[in-house]
Amino acid sequence: MKIGAADQEVERKKARVKLNQWFRLHDYNIAQKVQVIIEHFRDNVMGLLGGQAKAMVVTSSRKEAVRYKLGFETYIADKGYRDIYALVAFSGEVEFTENDPNVGNLLGEKFTETSSNMNPKLKGRDIRKAFDTDEYQVMIVANKFQTGFDQPKLCAMYVDKKLGGVECVQTLSRLNRTYAGKETTGTFIGILHLNPKILYTFL
Repeated sequence: MKIGAADQEVERKKARVKLNQWFRLHDYNIAQKVQVIIEHFRDNVMGLLGGQAKAMVVTSSRKEAVRYKLGFETYIADKGYRDIYALVAFSGEVEFTENDPNVGNLLGEKFTETSSNMNPKLKGRDIRKAFDTDEYQVMIVANKFQTGFDQPKLCAMYVDKKLGGVECVQTLSRLNRTYAGKETTGTFIGILHLNPKILYTFL
């Protein structure tokens, strides 16, 4: 049976989607972004608001959020930094499969927002309240806290997700909460997942 042109195009699109998902989840790809985020935050954001400034990293999936958190821990440990710590926020439970890139010892391990392999120092606290303390400077999120989350010390957002329309406005508006001194320091938005619609919608 011959495959029609339309069916071939569908198969090509499916292949591109799977390849893109594989690439985005690869630990090397995420490690490069983690380096950019951490160094930019330390150089440009950390000292704002008397050293209380915070940042949010917006990812496109729960698996990406887990990879980002693991990447943060690895990079911070390698650099010996003791002035930046991250929380990760997502719903439910995450497990990797053999189809995911470079899973290694992640196979068979389960990840949740409250598990010791993600937020070991949370210790039953509400994640919003924990993020408001001096213990944490960055929150990595996946489909969570992009709306209805008020953290006035949020001065930077690093977006690694396609956004558009209302979702874009609601997400970036997390930076608009007022805080003493914020009107003079301004805010930073880093677009890691290049999408002109984000800037267009926000403007």
